Amino acid sequence: WTVRGSNSKSNGGSCRTRSIYPRIDLASIMLITSPCERYALLGRKTSWPAGRYSTLAGFLEIGETLTECCVRETFEESGVQVDRRSVQFMSSQPWPFPRSLMVGFRARAKETNKSVDGDLPQINFDEKEMEDVRWFHRDYVAARLEGGSTALLYKPNDEEIEFHIPGKASLARSLIEQWALEK
Repeated sequence: WTVRGSNSKSNGGSCRTRSIYPRIDLASIMLITSPCERYALLGRKTSWPAGRYSTLAGFLEIGETLTECCVRETFEESGVQVDRRSVQFMSSQPWPFPRSLMVGFRARAKETNKSVDGDLPQINFDEKEMEDVRWFHRDYVAARLEGGSTALLYKPNDEEIEFHIPGKASLARSLIEQWALEK
């Protein structure tokens, strides 16, 4: 066996060499903003610490582009339709659980299916997948950027019990902070 970088080679005692590459699962992680870009669509899972909200995310399906994954996963998790022309690559991050590459995007929601108040696209989330999904105003999020953690056993303090975002090591936090601090 010869190991170089991320692949291994075995000649198995014969002249033929066989390369083995590890499997990597691609996931789309996205910050979806309202059409006016003053609100961000953030969700939370039941297994997360109280108050943690994050970007939506999901794994790429076979035969699907990352843009299509971003649009599909947003709709599946929130019922919000994304303007496919607005999807922009922002950054990526290796994620070892299970063996993923997170590919980060930012996109805007379509101006369809307005909520009762008439300003924001209506949310219709799948309770089997998400505990809650909401629109959060930029000022609200910007005022709450301190703290947070990516750990599942994280104990939020009194200020974070209602809202906090993932820790500084996460791509989700980077996407959220970049948007929240825009003027």
